[in-house]
Amino acid sequence: MTWARRAVPAVAAAVAALAARDLIQRDHALLRNFPVLGRARYLLEAIGPELRQYIVAGNNEERPFTRDQRRWVYASAKQENNYFGFGTDNDIEYTPGYPIIKHRTFGRAVPPSSPTAGHDVRLPCAKVLGAARGRAHAFRPQSVVNISGMSFGSLSGNAITALNKGAALAGCLQNTGEGGLSPYHRNGGELVFQLVRRTSAAVTTTAGSALTG
Repeated sequence: MTWARRAVPAVAAAVAALAARDLIQRDHALLRNFPVLGRARYLLEAIGPELRQYIVAGNNEERPFTRDQRRWVYASAKQENNYFGFGTDNDIEYTPGYPIIKHRTFGRAVPPSSPTAGHDVRLPCAKVLGAARGRAHAFRPQSVVNISGMSFGSLSGNAITALNKGAALAGCLQNTGEGGLSPYHRNGGELVFQLVRRTSAAVTTTAGSALTG
């Protein structure tokens, strides 16, 4: 450990020399009042943009392109999977273009108690799926509100059964989610299969889906 014994005095001498220089110089009052330690302020100022970009700033605060947009561009340019997981940190409640549906336990009006109450009111999807590409079986979903994909492994058989029966009552679609089709999905509700594309590099979930009866 001879080298360590020599390094400690050398480092101490270097720090002492730097402190003496900070005390003698007259350009920066900060360094005269806080020798050596005051240099941390200038270091933080130098790496400030990097700190704000990767630590402080949110994913949607960068300009001209957000971090999410750059991430998508980088993945596409490298021919990597550019499908990202669900979830968002966007301020969707105050951003135009996001419909918000808020649940309420008790409304002002007392709804009818009949199981088929409200079935006479139709709110179909505005888009005809498959029409843009001239698909032979293009169709318009009967409901603009549908059940998104939730994997069977994260729920249970009873939950999947209840969701599918609810889809049958509401006349909407239920996405099977990851895990494929199970007997609990076959309770009368229309289904959307969530397909998985297998590649040599990884298994990626695609956005395309298929309709089944």
